[in-house]
Amino acid sequence: MLDNFINHLPEKVRSTDDFDYGTKFRKKSNALKRRYVEVNQLYKKYIALDLDEPGSAYWWEEKNLPPPTIVIVNPRNARCHYLYELKTPVYYTEEARRAPQKFYESIDSALTTVLKADLGYVGLFVKNPLHESWRVIKHNAIYDLEDFNEYIDLQYYKNKQKYEASLEGRNTTLFHNLRHWAYKEVKQHGSYITFQSAVDDQALSINKMFLAYSNGVLAAKEALSVAKSVGKWTWKHRYTIGNGTKNRGVLANQIDETMDLHARQSLGAKYSHTVRTEKVDDKIKLAIHKCKERGLVVNPGNLEKCGLADSTYRKYKEATHNWIRILA
Repeated sequence: MLDNFINHLPEKVRSTDDFDYGTKFRKKSNALKRRYVEVNQLYKKYIALDLDEPGSAYWWEEKNLPPPTIVIVNPRNARCHYLYELKTPVYYTEEARRAPQKFYESIDSALTTVLKADLGYVGLFVKNPLHESWRVIKHNAIYDLEDFNEYIDLQYYKNKQKYEASLEGRNTTLFHNLRHWAYKEVKQHGSYITFQSAVDDQALSINKMFLAYSNGVLAAKEALSVAKSVGKWTWKHRYTIGNGTKNRGVLANQIDETMDLHARQSLGAKYSHTVRTEKVDDKIKLAIHKCKERGLVVNPGNLEKCGLADSTYRKYKEATHNWIRILA
């Protein structure tokens, strides 16, 4: 179980011993000496929950839920983190489908509700199960998302969330405030990852406004679910948003009607190259992550097994090796 946890981490991991002193990217071997580590956010291998109540290590049993793969307990106050390991990680890259993400988020939200876990926890940093500060309970259990349907009624929790949201309009308020902000913000970013990170931060910031509502703030993970939907849609349509006239996308503010045909074609070619490069980068990164997930050495042969065509590797060899150095 712990080997799987180690293998899912990238080679550079944000970690800390004390959040008051900030976090820092470190090599995996060094990061694993710290008390807290950041779980991989590009592909979700774990559902992470924070149980703030003392003596909660076995609440899963009391609630008739399946055992967490790893329970990490603070011996000083008996509070803990639950980690449910997934057989197939849920990808959060630009080209990843939204449907599996929503399924993952629904399971996460339902488990949070049933276990009365911390609503403000976003699943970013977890107690490092290899650190001597914590006590660790392991169960030989890895799950498909569908497995949780046997233990929780997802439809009940979805209806409950919709009902509670309708009482105060928090979801609607968050969605509309966030999308209008995102339409302008997207122009400031050159990659989906940095843009989505900014949208996530803004969603959490807007969510704080609901402290004055009778039902309080939305669960942080619920706010982030709205952020993912807004971020993904806005990024996909970033070249057409706000264009009331002829659609020239990102070039709308750059094309001068007095330009000759050759100049317009040249500008369009540069833009097409940028978009194509971004898409290729995403394919390379996804293949690298799949290699790591399967425990394969990251080399051309294994990258091809994980979805990166050999022709793409040969054409973008330098870019591929740059990403390997960064991610693997």
